[in-house]
Amino acid sequence: MQEQIQRIRADQAELLRGLRLAGLADAPAAFGCRHAEIAARPLQYWDDHVRHYASSEDAATFVLYRGGKAVGMTGAYLERGRRDHAYICNMWVDPHFRRGGAGARLVDTASRWLAEQGAERINAWVVESNHNAQKFYDTLGFICLDHRRLMPGNPEVEEILMVFDTALL
Repeated sequence: MQEQIQRIRADQAELLRGLRLAGLADAPAAFGCRHAEIAARPLQYWDDHVRHYASSEDAATFVLYRGGKAVGMTGAYLERGRRDHAYICNMWVDPHFRRGGAGARLVDTASRWLAEQGAERINAWVVESNHNAQKFYDTLGFICLDHRRLMPGNPEVEEILMVFDTALL
């Protein structure tokens, strides 16, 4: 089955909404927002979001396609445009397409894009109890720092910071 990873286009609001809702339904505790909150956002939110992430120099969303069907996504951004505050976020792959390296290819694409924007270090906040996600990022070369926070959108959940040095790309 042919695989492609592409930056989201400005006309893909419904596609992004569907991927985000699928990710939240699959792993409700893994993301900073709750399913009901995301589902309630108006179409204008999604239109604005994809227009920004399709063309910004500081933020991008990448979509994984298998056989022409969108089956995964990840976000990448520079916080407030700062090259020293780069993040991978909202990484999700449909469970039917996991374990074949798809997630690694998404993170690699986003990491390379961030490096092209000048990022030297990439951060990923991972739910502390999500050992599969921690292991995933660990295998990609991310290092777990002794830095924790309560998830901004879900303060009952603690996250740990994992970082990657773009010099390893």
